[in-house]
Amino acid sequence: MRIAIVGSSLIYEREVEAVKKLVSQILEKYKPIETTVISGGAEGVDKIALDVALISGFAIKPIMPMGVGWEFFKKRNLEIVEDCKKLYCISTSVHFMKCYHHETLQDHEKTAGCWTLNKAKEENKPTELLLIPEIPKTTWA
Repeated sequence: MRIAIVGSSLIYEREVEAVKKLVSQILEKYKPIETTVISGGAEGVDKIALDVALISGFAIKPIMPMGVGWEFFKKRNLEIVEDCKKLYCISTSVHFMKCYHHETLQDHEKTAGCWTLNKAKEENKPTELLLIPEIPKTTWA
């Protein structure tokens, strides 16, 4: 089984543990010996997902862009969609811009992971959008 975990590249330090927890919850559904975790290798969710998967005994497959800019990111994201059987996208609460990759603006941060999720849906692949709960300022480190 090849699953993709993608999402927000801007993760605040206070959100890292929540992302790790969501990734761990995803991985609990799979057996390490049977599953490869694919991600884009970007900072934030991609990197955290690959790190948690590796520590948990899963094979990983980072698919890195061959350059900088949307042309390269788009090609990488399409490779992720092509290679996975199921895609998970993890996003944060809104930091700067509501996500416009859906029919109506969403109350989560814009991420190319949602763009990738929509492409996976177009390919009739199962997808899941997971949102990191907003962390109150009183709990910030």
